[in-house]
Amino acid sequence: MRRNVLFCYSRLPSFTNAVRDYVRAFGDYSSHRVHYYDMDSGPLEFDLEPFDCLIFSYCFWARCLSISPAFRKRVADFSGLKIAILQDEYEYFLWHEKTLIALGMDTIVTCVPEAYWRDVFRDDAFRSVTFINALTGYVPDSLLDLPTPKPLAERNWTLGYRSRPVPFTYGRLTQEKLLIGQRMKQICAERRIPANIEVTEESRIYGPAWPEFIGNCKAVLGTESGSNVFDFDGSIKPAIEDFLKAHPDVDFESVHERFLQGHDDTIHMNQVSPRIFEAIAMKSGLVLFEGNYSGVVRPWDHFIPLKKDFSNVDEVFSALEDIEGLKTMTERAYDDVIKSGKYHFRSFIDAIDAHISDSGAVDKGYEPCYGLIAWRTSAEAELNTISGQQMRIPTNRPLLYFDSITDPFLTIRINWGALHRAIMRCYESILYSPMGRKCREFLQQNAVLYAVVRKCVRLLTGRW
Repeated sequence: MRRNVLFCYSRLPSFTNAVRDYVRAFGDYSSHRVHYYDMDSGPLEFDLEPFDCLIFSYCFWARCLSISPAFRKRVADFSGLKIAILQDEYEYFLWHEKTLIALGMDTIVTCVPEAYWRDVFRDDAFRSVTFINALTGYVPDSLLDLPTPKPLAERNWTLGYRSRPVPFTYGRLTQEKLLIGQRMKQICAERRIPANIEVTEESRIYGPAWPEFIGNCKAVLGTESGSNVFDFDGSIKPAIEDFLKAHPDVDFESVHERFLQGHDDTIHMNQVSPRIFEAIAMKSGLVLFEGNYSGVVRPWDHFIPLKKDFSNVDEVFSALEDIEGLKTMTERAYDDVIKSGKYHFRSFIDAIDAHISDSGAVDKGYEPCYGLIAWRTSAEAELNTISGQQMRIPTNRPLLYFDSITDPFLTIRINWGALHRAIMRCYESILYSPMGRKCREFLQQNAVLYAVVRKCVRLLTGRW
């Protein structure tokens, strides 16, 4: 029997392929009626009675700094099944632990391995919650419909990679993303091996340009994703940030020894990244730091293992020079990971569907009636809204990050949520611009002024 499911998400993070694919998957593959609501468009103020299930996506939790008493009561009083999908639990679960309890979530979909559920979800309130383990992403149909990749021998780059600096507070696993890029870029330059490796925010690639980039690389670098640092009492991050203010040139190892020893790696959150699926779909080779990768890929069957001290780089480059051997490996990875369907979004959504059906949630029997509010010329095109239509309602398809949705922050009263979103949009557009970099350089010359500005930014945006 089909249930009415309200899927609550945030539109703005959907500029990344992984978030967009995850959100769309529920509407594409669920056997239930999925109704989308963009939490960036306004508060959840309409009647929830017709819905049998509420799902709050991880992209909502990542942007939600707090919830209003009205929202808390509305969701807590909802009689149907309530599901929270979490990722980056080392950060966002710790932010929202009390909120999840107050809202009365029945099910939590989590990347935390089952062996560590009791270590992370420690409050007694979670004893009655059903947990479902999930990957950070899966294979969408778009990866099955890619054009035939360029033959490995014709690709311009032997190795490709994109990453960015990550704060020390997340521990050693996240620093590996920076380390593998910096060191392999240096090694490739020394050996005159053609490589396109960058580890800066400005060099990141989004949208259709990303598979095009991968398809021009014989192989791509990679590491396990996630962080193994859980700052349960909130003391580690401020301590490290204060230390870095006083010692801005200190290296990671010094910070780790002083603050993270005994906290890093006690809970193992090592995950396979959706980027692994993208590379396999493009039939590009994988050069990965040694690791488990959620059991999805295996060394020498699906990827070339790179030791974390880089002591086997000769072996790695020999494997990359063997084009026929590399081709065999990429074909095997494609068959086992992509073609098999084992890691397709459909398999994941089928499991969530079964849970919804088996949960005992009553089918209230409401039939939805949609009105036409907007058009798209294609799945990736900007939304063309119909004049006078209300956009702060559930829709049959998710909105995209570039869609312009009327969201005034001044009506009869100030809509603080919309004001916060407006500030966030301005802040994010300025942060990594040339003007933003110059402002930071100027402010850093005055420690007191810089500290005051940082606190103001934190108060207004929830970010540093």
